This record gives sequence, C-alpha cells and structure tokens, in this order.
Amino acid sequence: MPRRHLFWILLAFAVSVGVRAPLIDRPLSAHHEYCTALVLIVLHNWHVDGSAAHHGAPAITFSGPADLIPPGYTDEPTLRDGVLYYLSHPPLAYDLPHLLFSITGTAPNALGLQLFNVFFHLLTAIGLYLIIRELLTERTTTNAPLFGAVLYLFMPAPLWFHSNAYMSDMFVQNAWVWHVFVVLRMYRTNATGWRWPVLVGLTLFITTCISWPGVWAGMVLCCIALLRWWRTRERWELRVMLLALMGVGLALGYTAWRWLQVVDPDALLAYFGGRFAERRTSMNSGLLAQLLQLLTNYRIGYLPVILIAIGVIFRWQRWKDTSKHWRLFLAVAAAPVVLDHLLLLNYAGHDFAALKGGVLLCTLGGLGIAALPPRWALAGLMTTCVAGVLYFYRTNPLPGSDGGRYVQEKEMGLGIGQEALPNETVFRLGFTAEPQVQWYAKRTLFRVDSLPQARLLLEAQGTPSGVVFRLEDGHLVHERIALP
Repeated sequence: MPRRHLFWILLAFAVSVGVRAPLIDRPLSAHHEYCTALVLIVLHNWHVDGSAAHHGAPAITFSGPADLIPPGYTDEPTLRDGVLYYLSHPPLAYDLPHLLFSITGTAPNALGLQLFNVFFHLLTAIGLYLIIRELLTERTTTNAPLFGAVLYLFMPAPLWFHSNAYMSDMFVQNAWVWHVFVVLRMYRTNATGWRWPVLVGLTLFITTCISWPGVWAGMVLCCIALLRWWRTRERWELRVMLLALMGVGLALGYTAWRWLQVVDPDALLAYFGGRFAERRTSMNSGLLAQLLQLLTNYRIGYLPVILIAIGVIFRWQRWKDTSKHWRLFLAVAAAPVVLDHLLLLNYAGHDFAALKGGVLLCTLGGLGIAALPPRWALAGLMTTCVAGVLYFYRTNPLPGSDGGRYVQEKEMGLGIGQEALPNETVFRLGFTAEPQVQWYAKRTLFRVDSLPQARLLLEAQGTPSGVVFRLEDGHLVHERIALP
C-alpha cells in the first residue's frame, strides 16, 4: 500500500470516529445495542466470577443466590446450576474483548467494548483496500482501492455495527474480509506448496470461531477448489480443500467442546435445533415480507453506495476486463452472503445481516467512482460519504434529537439496581425489560404476571424476600414481598 493511501485511510478513519463520537459511550438503548448489553453481561460475569467458573461459556444471567434461576422457570436447554447460557455463536468474539479487559486490568464497560469494535473497523477497511488491489491488473493505476476503503468507513451499516452494536454475527465481518483477501492472493500468485492453503485454513478457523458465516465461506471455497481440480487435476487444489475442511471442522469441534462443558450433547443439539427453526427460511411464513425486509436492511445500511454499485453492474463488461479474478471474487465475497440469506432469511430480518454485503458493494462503489475524471471522482466520493453519514444520523439520531430514548433503559436499570438488595430477588411484573436494563441493574430480572407467581418463585429459589417492579404511567414503582 502506498504511504499516501495509508495516510488518507487513517485520516478518513479519524473523521469516521469523530462522526460517531457523540454516540459512543452514551447510554445503551436502541438499534441492536441489546447485543452489546448481552456481551457486556457475559464479560462482567467472567470478570467477577472468573471465566473458569462458567467453563468459558457465555453466561447471560447473574450468579448471586438471589439471581439464580430455579428449576421450572424456563425450559431453555442451556440452563445450568441456575445460570442461563447463550450458545448461539462460537466463542471467539467473547474471548477477544475479555482478553483486552483482562490485560488492561479494567472492568468490562461499554466504552471499552465500543472502542475495541471501532479499531477493527479500521483493520477491515484496510483488508477491503487489499482485496480491491488484488482484483486489478498490474498495469492498472487507480484509486479504486482507496475509494472502496473510504466508502466502507462512511456507510451507515459499518459506522454503527463497527462501533456501538457488538455481537459475534457482526464481528465476524472483520475476520471474513481477511479470508477473502487471502483466497484472492493465493489464486493470483499461482502458489504451490502448503503456505497459502494453511493460511486459508487459518482464516477459516478464525472466522468460524467467531460466527457461522465461516461455514458458508468454507463451503464456497471447497466448491471452488473442487471445480478447479475437476478441470485441471492439480493435486494442489486438494490441499486447499483439505485445509478449508480442517479449518472449519476444527473450529466447530472447538466450539462444541467449549459448550459441552455446560450442557450435554442432547441439550446442545436441542438448543441449536430450536435456534435454527427460529431463524431459518420458511416458505410458509411471509416469504415476500421477509425478502422486502432484507431489501430494506440493505437500503438502511448502504443506500448511497448501492446506487453507484448498480451503475457498475450496468457497465459490467468494462469492469470485468480489468482483472481475470472477478468470478473468483464474486464467489468468495458474494456467495457466502447469499447462502446466509437463503438459509437464514428470517434471521436476515435484523438489519445487521446486511453488513456482510458491504465487501461487494463498497468494492463496486470504489471502482465506479474511480472511473470518473479525477475532480468528479473526488466530488463523487465526498458526496457519497456525506450522504452515508447523514443517513447514519437519520437511523441513529444524535443525543438531544432522540426524544429521551437513550436514557430510558439506563435509568430503569440503575433504579432497579439501587433499590433491590443483593439478597432480594428482583421481579418485573407484566412487562418485558431489554438486556440493557439487566446490564445496568447487574441483576437477573424475573418476569412474572402476578404476585402469587412471584412468591412461588421465591419458594423454588429458596430466597425469603424479593422486590416486585411494575410500570405505572411509564414510571417504575415497586413493592417488597416476603415468604411467611
């Protein structure tokens, strides 16, 4: 990478941090910040109890005597010793911030997790720069890699999901981008030996240890290597297939080993079966509505650059002649995303599912802008980035423009945490509290629909007293109950 390009990427990244600064470290509230709260609860439990106490599994309820879930309260198969575990994703996205907080000697906090997330946004933008550079011929001199990286720094989806909202299925983007780069470099260099297949296996292992898109990426690469082997009978392609399968297989095996420390195999299979049934594509439940929601998610996350990408597609003959690796790029950058959406369309209703499409869209956008005359290219880049920032603020309003939305969960959680004593069970009567409330309260909040139900739970838990919170005219009120 030329130094001037690195300078402009770092400068653009600094500006993108400034764009997000008013929203970072403010109270956790909307737009998937419940994911951030869940991760913080896991990190808090590991910090307070030690990760070994939870066998390295993500505990999303607390472990104080009055916080333990008694038998019969839930039928979740991931309940162990009164603590509920969230096993939907592999462990690495929890392990890395836990390591950071452990090294720095600080308690898990929202600002630290958000800054950790923002730093990886820079690394992913650099990875995207290298991907676009791999696509271009040696004779081509263009600013397309720089423009693509800058676009990724200023589109609404990356601005938000690489900062405020943190969860495995968002963080996986950071590893998957580097896997795409390694595959492109491997096939462009016409490498032989084991070096590049090992690197491919390693990137797949890391990606899969974060979240399930690593599996789709591994499947796509195996199909590519198999097809190339069928055509050429090059034994080297079999090495690629072997290392790809090993990378994904070892990651899945490692994840299973971690999670089987807290649940038995039947419970784990039942859990994953339930999660898949909830997230899978269903032909019988509003397929058209789900597809429209997916399109809406892409509009929310990438509208400014989508318009440029459409223009590139209409002039595809021109772009594909700049490189012989376009088919490979489309396979490794688009096919895993398509598989993810096809298999888990109900899950793609969450707008963070569109984050993965940024690699393809920003690559096309960078190429489209770079094809303009220099002055027009710079104007087009700036206009697109400004539009992205404005759309970002439309979805995530600045403090003072949100009608007080940002403080609700924090005020509720802190109020519960301050009122309830450590030896009192905390109940929420007739209302649902977001994970942000539980994070700020640092308590397990038991949902009940009546006071007799709350007393039965006290008996099952073996706790003599509790505090019941309910909402009246939007305000939190409470009363104490005790066993005879």
